[in-house]
Amino acid sequence: MNAEVFLDLLRSIVLFTVVVLSVIRIRQRKGKLCMVFFAMAVSSLMLSEIYWLVYDSLRPDIRMPFAANEVSEWAFFMLLGVSLSSRSKLGFSESKKEMFGAVLFAAANVALWIGWSGEWIQDILTGFVYAYFLGVLVTKIKNEGVLNRLQWILLYTDCFLLIAGQTAIFLIPEQLGKFVDLSCYVLLFATCAVFLFAAIFYNIKKDKHEEAVCYSYSAFAWVATTMYMSADIFYLMAMFLSIICFPLMYISIKREVTEE
Repeated sequence: MNAEVFLDLLRSIVLFTVVVLSVIRIRQRKGKLCMVFFAMAVSSLMLSEIYWLVYDSLRPDIRMPFAANEVSEWAFFMLLGVSLSSRSKLGFSESKKEMFGAVLFAAANVALWIGWSGEWIQDILTGFVYAYFLGVLVTKIKNEGVLNRLQWILLYTDCFLLIAGQTAIFLIPEQLGKFVDLSCYVLLFATCAVFLFAAIFYNIKKDKHEEAVCYSYSAFAWVATTMYMSADIFYLMAMFLSIICFPLMYISIKREVTEE
Protein backbone atom coordinates (compact mmCIF):
# COMPACT_ATOMS: atom_id res chain seq x y z
CA MET A 1 0.00 0.00 0.00
CA ASN A 2 1.56 3.29 -1.10
CA ALA A 3 1.16 6.60 0.73
CA GLU A 4 -1.54 7.97 -1.59
CA VAL A 5 -3.74 4.88 -1.23
CA PHE A 6 -3.28 4.98 2.55
CA LEU A 7 -4.33 8.63 2.70
CA ASP A 8 -7.29 7.96 0.38
CA LEU A 9 -8.38 5.17 2.72
CA LEU A 10 -7.86 7.32 5.81
CA ARG A 11 -9.81 10.19 4.29
CA SER A 12 -12.63 7.82 3.36
CA ILE A 13 -12.83 6.64 6.98
CA VAL A 14 -12.91 10.24 8.25
CA LEU A 15 -15.58 11.18 5.68
CA PHE A 16 -17.70 8.17 6.68
CA THR A 17 -17.40 9.13 10.35
CA VAL A 18 -18.42 12.72 9.61
CA VAL A 19 -21.42 11.49 7.56
CA VAL A 20 -22.55 9.19 10.39
CA LEU A 21 -22.25 11.96 13.00
CA SER A 22 -24.14 14.37 10.73
CA VAL A 23 -26.94 11.87 10.10
CA ILE A 24 -27.26 11.18 13.84
CA ARG A 25 -27.77 14.89 14.51
CA ILE A 26 -30.26 15.16 11.65
CA ARG A 27 -32.25 12.16 12.97
CA GLN A 28 -32.26 13.74 16.43
CA ARG A 29 -33.64 16.89 14.77
CA LYS A 30 -30.64 18.81 16.04
CA GLY A 31 -29.36 19.55 12.55
CA LYS A 32 -30.86 22.27 10.39
CA LEU A 33 -30.98 22.25 6.60
CA CYS A 34 -27.34 23.32 6.36
CA MET A 35 -26.35 20.11 8.16
CA VAL A 36 -28.40 18.07 5.68
CA PHE A 37 -26.63 19.64 2.71
CA PHE A 38 -23.26 19.25 4.44
CA ALA A 39 -23.93 15.53 5.01
CA MET A 40 -24.91 15.14 1.35
CA ALA A 41 -21.75 16.97 0.26
CA VAL A 42 -19.46 14.78 2.36
CA SER A 43 -21.33 11.66 1.17
CA SER A 44 -20.67 12.69 -2.44
CA LEU A 45 -16.96 13.07 -1.80
CA MET A 46 -16.88 9.77 0.10
CA LEU A 47 -18.41 7.99 -2.91
CA SER A 48 -15.79 9.63 -5.11
CA GLU A 49 -13.03 8.39 -2.82
CA ILE A 50 -14.42 4.84 -2.77
CA TYR A 51 -14.75 4.83 -6.55
CA TRP A 52 -11.15 5.96 -6.95
CA LEU A 53 -9.86 3.38 -4.46
CA VAL A 54 -11.64 0.59 -6.34
CA TYR A 55 -10.48 1.88 -9.73
CA ASP A 56 -6.90 2.29 -8.54
CA SER A 57 -6.84 -1.28 -7.20
CA LEU A 58 -8.26 -2.69 -10.44
CA ARG A 59 -6.23 -0.55 -12.83
CA PRO A 60 -3.18 0.73 -10.98
CA ASP A 61 -1.05 3.41 -12.67
CA ILE A 62 -3.57 3.83 -15.52
CA ARG A 63 -4.71 7.43 -15.98
CA MET A 64 -8.37 7.98 -16.83
CA PRO A 65 -8.93 11.45 -18.34
CA PHE A 66 -12.60 11.57 -17.35
CA ALA A 67 -14.08 9.33 -14.66
CA ALA A 68 -17.43 8.95 -12.91
CA ASN A 69 -15.98 10.20 -9.64
CA GLU A 70 -15.67 13.67 -11.20
CA VAL A 71 -19.48 13.96 -11.07
CA SER A 72 -19.40 13.21 -7.34
CA GLU A 73 -16.75 15.88 -6.82
CA TRP A 74 -18.86 18.44 -8.70
CA ALA A 75 -21.84 17.55 -6.51
CA PHE A 76 -19.60 17.90 -3.46
CA PHE A 77 -18.58 21.48 -4.27
CA MET A 78 -22.15 22.48 -5.15
CA LEU A 79 -23.64 20.98 -2.00
CA LEU A 80 -20.89 22.42 0.17
CA GLY A 81 -21.72 25.86 -1.19
CA VAL A 82 -25.44 25.29 -0.58
CA SER A 83 -24.72 24.24 3.01
CA LEU A 84 -23.23 27.71 3.55
CA SER A 85 -26.13 29.61 2.03
CA SER A 86 -29.08 27.52 3.26
CA ARG A 87 -29.19 28.73 6.89
CA SER A 88 -29.67 32.39 6.09
CA LYS A 89 -30.08 34.49 2.96
CA LEU A 90 -26.74 35.80 1.77
CA GLY A 91 -26.46 39.35 0.46
CA PHE A 92 -24.75 38.68 -2.86
CA SER A 93 -25.35 42.27 -3.97
CA GLU A 94 -23.21 43.47 -1.06
CA SER A 95 -20.20 41.39 -2.06
CA LYS A 96 -19.90 41.92 -5.82
CA LYS A 97 -16.19 42.77 -5.68
CA GLU A 98 -15.40 39.72 -3.56
CA MET A 99 -17.43 37.43 -5.82
CA PHE A 100 -15.71 38.84 -8.90
CA GLY A 101 -12.33 38.18 -7.27
CA ALA A 102 -13.37 34.60 -6.42
CA VAL A 103 -14.54 33.90 -9.97
CA LEU A 104 -11.38 35.44 -11.42
CA PHE A 105 -9.22 33.33 -9.10
CA ALA A 106 -11.16 30.19 -10.08
CA ALA A 107 -10.81 31.02 -13.79
CA ALA A 108 -7.05 31.47 -13.37
CA ASN A 109 -6.87 28.10 -11.64
CA VAL A 110 -8.78 26.47 -14.50
CA ALA A 111 -6.31 27.93 -17.01
CA LEU A 112 -3.44 26.47 -14.99
CA TRP A 113 -5.14 23.07 -14.71
CA ILE A 114 -5.61 22.96 -18.48
CA GLY A 115 -1.96 23.95 -18.97
CA TRP A 116 -0.84 21.09 -16.73
CA SER A 117 -3.24 18.34 -17.80
CA GLY A 118 -4.75 19.37 -21.14
CA GLU A 119 -8.14 18.03 -19.98
CA TRP A 120 -10.31 20.91 -21.15
CA ILE A 121 -13.84 19.64 -20.50
CA GLN A 122 -13.13 18.16 -17.08
CA ASP A 123 -11.19 21.18 -15.88
CA ILE A 124 -13.74 23.73 -17.13
CA LEU A 125 -16.68 21.90 -15.55
CA THR A 126 -14.77 21.52 -12.28
CA GLY A 127 -13.94 25.22 -12.49
CA PHE A 128 -17.64 26.17 -12.62
CA VAL A 129 -18.54 24.37 -9.38
CA TYR A 130 -15.28 25.45 -7.75
CA ALA A 131 -16.08 29.08 -8.62
CA TYR A 132 -19.60 28.67 -7.24
CA PHE A 133 -18.26 27.37 -3.93
CA LEU A 134 -15.68 30.14 -3.66
CA GLY A 135 -18.28 32.77 -4.56
CA VAL A 136 -20.67 31.62 -1.84
CA LEU A 137 -17.82 31.37 0.66
CA VAL A 138 -16.50 34.91 0.12
CA THR A 139 -20.07 36.23 0.26
CA LYS A 140 -20.57 34.51 3.61
CA ILE A 141 -17.28 35.92 4.89
CA LYS A 142 -18.21 39.41 3.69
CA ASN A 143 -21.73 39.28 5.15
CA GLU A 144 -20.46 38.12 8.53
CA GLY A 145 -17.64 40.68 8.60
CA VAL A 146 -15.09 38.00 9.42
CA LEU A 147 -12.20 39.67 7.57
CA ASN A 148 -11.20 43.29 8.01
CA ARG A 149 -9.91 45.49 5.18
CA LEU A 150 -6.25 44.59 5.77
CA GLN A 151 -7.02 40.86 5.80
CA TRP A 152 -8.91 41.15 2.49
CA ILE A 153 -5.94 42.97 0.96
CA LEU A 154 -3.56 40.27 2.22
CA LEU A 155 -5.81 37.54 0.79
CA TYR A 156 -6.02 39.26 -2.61
CA THR A 157 -2.25 39.72 -2.61
CA ASP A 158 -1.76 36.08 -1.68
CA CYS A 159 -3.97 34.92 -4.56
CA PHE A 160 -2.32 37.29 -7.04
CA LEU A 161 1.23 36.20 -6.11
CA LEU A 162 0.24 32.55 -6.32
CA ILE A 163 -1.33 32.83 -9.78
CA ALA A 164 1.51 35.04 -11.03
CA GLY A 165 4.11 32.59 -9.76
CA GLN A 166 2.40 29.52 -11.23
CA THR A 167 1.96 31.29 -14.56
CA ALA A 168 5.58 32.42 -14.63
CA ILE A 169 6.76 28.82 -14.39
CA PHE A 170 5.45 28.24 -17.93
CA LEU A 171 7.50 31.15 -19.25
CA ILE A 172 10.83 31.24 -17.42
CA PRO A 173 13.92 28.96 -17.65
CA GLU A 174 13.68 25.61 -15.88
CA GLN A 175 16.22 26.35 -13.13
CA LEU A 176 14.51 29.59 -12.16
CA GLY A 177 11.16 27.84 -12.53
CA LYS A 178 12.13 25.33 -9.82
CA PHE A 179 12.80 28.17 -7.40
CA VAL A 180 9.50 29.88 -8.22
CA ASP A 181 7.68 26.54 -7.90
CA LEU A 182 9.14 25.99 -4.43
CA SER A 183 8.20 29.56 -3.47
CA CYS A 184 4.61 28.86 -4.55
CA TYR A 185 4.56 25.77 -2.34
CA VAL A 186 5.79 27.85 0.61
CA LEU A 187 3.01 30.37 -0.03
CA LEU A 188 0.38 27.66 -0.41
CA PHE A 189 1.23 25.78 2.77
CA ALA A 190 1.86 28.93 4.83
CA THR A 191 -1.66 30.09 3.95
CA CYS A 192 -3.02 26.62 4.77
CA ALA A 193 -1.41 26.90 8.20
CA VAL A 194 -2.97 30.33 8.82
CA PHE A 195 -6.47 29.21 7.88
CA LEU A 196 -6.23 25.95 9.83
CA PHE A 197 -4.92 27.73 12.91
CA ALA A 198 -7.77 30.27 12.69
CA ALA A 199 -10.34 27.49 12.17
CA ILE A 200 -9.12 25.58 15.24
CA PHE A 201 -8.91 28.78 17.31
CA TYR A 202 -12.47 29.90 16.53
CA ASN A 203 -13.89 26.39 16.92
CA ILE A 204 -12.52 26.43 20.47
CA LYS A 205 -13.97 29.86 21.34
CA LYS A 206 -17.57 29.55 22.49
CA ASP A 207 -19.09 32.73 21.06
CA LYS A 208 -17.47 32.74 17.61
CA HIS A 209 -19.47 30.16 15.67
CA GLU A 210 -19.84 32.30 12.50
CA GLU A 211 -16.09 32.87 12.40
CA ALA A 212 -15.55 29.15 12.99
CA VAL A 213 -17.72 28.25 9.98
CA CYS A 214 -16.07 30.79 7.69
CA TYR A 215 -12.51 29.86 8.64
CA SER A 216 -13.18 26.10 8.59
CA TYR A 217 -14.64 26.29 5.08
CA SER A 218 -11.87 28.70 4.01
CA ALA A 219 -9.25 26.28 5.30
CA PHE A 220 -10.73 23.52 3.17
CA ALA A 221 -11.04 25.80 0.14
CA TRP A 222 -7.38 26.73 0.33
CA VAL A 223 -6.27 23.16 1.03
CA ALA A 224 -8.29 22.00 -2.01
CA THR A 225 -6.57 24.69 -4.09
CA THR A 226 -3.24 23.46 -2.77
CA MET A 227 -4.07 19.87 -3.74
CA TYR A 228 -4.98 20.93 -7.27
CA MET A 229 -1.68 22.81 -7.59
CA SER A 230 0.56 20.15 -6.04
CA ALA A 231 2.37 17.00 -7.06
CA ASP A 232 4.30 14.19 -5.38
CA ILE A 233 5.05 14.73 -1.67
CA PHE A 234 3.38 18.15 -1.64
CA TYR A 235 0.15 16.61 -2.90
CA LEU A 236 0.27 14.02 -0.12
CA MET A 237 0.86 16.75 2.46
CA ALA A 238 -2.12 18.70 1.15
CA MET A 239 -4.29 15.58 1.16
CA PHE A 240 -3.40 14.99 4.80
CA LEU A 241 -4.39 18.56 5.65
CA SER A 242 -7.72 18.05 3.88
CA ILE A 243 -8.49 15.21 6.27
CA ILE A 244 -8.26 17.66 9.17
CA CYS A 245 -10.70 20.08 7.51
CA PHE A 246 -13.77 17.83 7.51
CA PRO A 247 -14.09 17.42 11.31
CA LEU A 248 -13.48 21.17 11.64
CA MET A 249 -16.30 21.97 9.20
CA TYR A 250 -18.63 19.52 10.94
CA ILE A 251 -17.90 20.95 14.39
CA SER A 252 -18.38 24.51 13.17
CA ILE A 253 -21.75 23.75 11.55
CA LYS A 254 -22.91 21.79 14.59
CA ARG A 255 -22.09 24.75 16.83
CA GLU A 256 -23.71 27.22 14.42
CA VAL A 257 -27.07 25.44 14.40
CA THR A 258 -26.89 24.72 18.14
CA GLU A 259 -26.01 28.23 19.31
CA GLU A 260 -28.26 30.24 16.99
